[in-house]
Amino acid sequence: MRLNSKAKDSRDTSLLRSENSGVPRYYKHRTPPECPPRISSPRLLGSVQADAMTKALVTIALALMIISASVVARQTAQEQTQPPKPRPRPLTFAERMKQYLARTGATVDETKSAPDMIVSNSADAKGGKITVVLVNDRRRNLLGFYIYNFGSVKNAANKEEVYKYLLEANDAITIGSFFVDPDEDIGYKYLVNGAQTISQAAFESTYFTMTSVARERKPLIKKLLGPPGGKEEKPPDVKKAGEEKPPVQRQ
Repeated sequence: MRLNSKAKDSRDTSLLRSENSGVPRYYKHRTPPECPPRISSPRLLGSVQADAMTKALVTIALALMIISASVVARQTAQEQTQPPKPRPRPLTFAERMKQYLARTGATVDETKSAPDMIVSNSADAKGGKITVVLVNDRRRNLLGFYIYNFGSVKNAANKEEVYKYLLEANDAITIGSFFVDPDEDIGYKYLVNGAQTISQAAFESTYFTMTSVARERKPLIKKLLGPPGGKEEKPPDVKKAGEEKPPVQRQ
């Protein structure tokens, strides 16, 4: 009996030692609670953030698409309910020519102008003027630039010299040509295809070139005509264009 008591005391002592070893008793019998996994890798953390941002962007894009579709549908409905706007009336020949002339600094003589003929005046530095007549030739679909008041060969003492000079001038000038009309008045003209298609730049180039040629050639033509043989008839600045004839040197 004593031996059993000693053995029991020995077992109790060893158990007590193990219990007092500093290790909590429940760690020996219970499993520690599980903790959520921690994301320790920077690459994995960036991937998660990128996925979240992608989802947010997709959501925003879908919302914008829905809003845009709604706005377009409203605009379409409003356009269908509103009557179509009338097209602006095309400018007439006179209106278009006046618009061109306004940018050149020339003036329009309303008293001599007509729906298919605009009479304009271009002043020079010496106080003189060059009258340029713009004619709408509906039959041939031409815009004509005409300058008169160079003189007449009707009573000229040396017509042959005048005709020769006009022919030589036509070969030398870069734009237009001199002519003699049925009344034997000298004129200067230039014809353009399509009165409604000429641009502002082309109009100004033609207008300024012709007025420059007229100012340069007029004194020489007047000198060649010489003093008139009979009563001098001053040709009008404005004449009807259409039946003019080019100067032809007579044999």
